[in-house]
Amino acid sequence: MLIKFLNLKQNMLRLHVMNSIEGLGWSLIGIFIPIYFLKLGFSLPQVFVYYIIQNSVICLGAFLVIFLEKFISIKKIFIIRFPILLLFLGILYYLQDINFPLYILAFIDGLQAAFYFIPLHVLFSGFAQERKLGRETGKLLAIPQVVAMFGPLIGGLIILNSNFKVLYLTAIILFAIDFIPILYTQIPGIKYEFKFGEGINLYKKYRKFFKAEIFSNIGEEIEGVIWPIFVYVSLINVASVGMIGTLLALSSAFFTFAIGKLSDKKDKSSMMRYSVVFIAMVWVFRFIFDNEPAFYILTFFSGIFYVVFSVPYYSFFYRISQKEKATVFFAFREIPVAIARVIVFSLAIVFAANLKILFLVAGGAYLYFIFWKKVE
Repeated sequence: MLIKFLNLKQNMLRLHVMNSIEGLGWSLIGIFIPIYFLKLGFSLPQVFVYYIIQNSVICLGAFLVIFLEKFISIKKIFIIRFPILLLFLGILYYLQDINFPLYILAFIDGLQAAFYFIPLHVLFSGFAQERKLGRETGKLLAIPQVVAMFGPLIGGLIILNSNFKVLYLTAIILFAIDFIPILYTQIPGIKYEFKFGEGINLYKKYRKFFKAEIFSNIGEEIEGVIWPIFVYVSLINVASVGMIGTLLALSSAFFTFAIGKLSDKKDKSSMMRYSVVFIAMVWVFRFIFDNEPAFYILTFFSGIFYVVFSVPYYSFFYRISQKEKATVFFAFREIPVAIARVIVFSLAIVFAANLKILFLVAGGAYLYFIFWKKVE
């Protein structure tokens, strides 16, 4: 029992190391990828179509992970993902010099993301201790934020003082280092035969949760992609976009550990209900005020309130996965996630000339959780 506990602790540590380096790499480039496309001359609707394709492929890729798990281990899926990620970053590096279809790049991006996040969720669900799930979830969210806190700002400064190629080369080096921890993580080589009916049963059993995922991801995607694009279009300044990303990580990181511990003791549903009122208020203020100081202040408070919502919410999320077959749960969870993100980017295409409309959509989506009841 002691050896098993120590192995779980070591594996969880390696998982945190891997996820932290991954977070640092994406913190440097993730927020700037749509900005890069705009600078290369792609239109806003083309950028939004990219994200529609990317998120649709993530959903399909999740089911590919289930299929592959019949034949190979989760660890090997992580390993397969690495060359796909390098291919994606390599194309980004040369994109300004070559004529490469954006929709194919979106496909590659979606595939590498599916091959990372589905195994990550499955492993975390298996390694986490149920009685400490709130604080474990807090660590999963907070540690990468702390490590990558200044990544967006550094990324913006690299672009200003050099160029996007140097930025992508830096990210490639970080992701190469990120490959090391997974090689030493002990993962049971369990092969699993998927039955589609199991996923349908999960939908019936946790219908409220899967519905909630649509509303949650509408807000998350507008925060993660639409908001930085809006700031860039408003200010035409990559350093400001980097500062936005750093402020969001800064405000989130310092509160996530504490909220994780608190959510193990307090009523998670109540924490979520109170937090979404303040999140909705932030989005209304973003709709009203569009000057640079407001961008920074509202981003900072958004990070704080989102943590109070997300830590208890994801605790529910992982507790359900511990009760069910994790791979099936996470794969089917990608369906409402994809629906939410396709809705967001479809609306973004329609309102490309006035993206602020989507801020009201984000605020309204979070208000759904005022009526939230736990679904464990």
